[in-house]
Amino acid sequence: DYLELLSQMILKYDEAQAEEWPNGTVRERLGALVKEAGMSASDLGRLLGNRGLGSALLRGRRELSKAHIRRLSVHFHLSADYFL
Repeated sequence: DYLELLSQMILKYDEAQAEEWPNGTVRERLGALVKEAGMSASDLGRLLGNRGLGSALLRGRRELSKAHIRRLSVHFHLSADYFL
């Protein structure tokens, strides 16, 4: 009974989280996060370790690496799934 209740609670939590996440591509979601945080493309790049990287990610010229996803999920307090 306990495990079933826990499983149901986890599923409800995941569904609620998914509803809060905006639709769109990873690039669009990242752009919305950056804008909401008042960051520039350069700020994003500095967060990820390369000032020019932010612009390339937001324009779709580069893809997020695993390391980028880890750093972004910690910085924005989001699950890594948000960036996949």
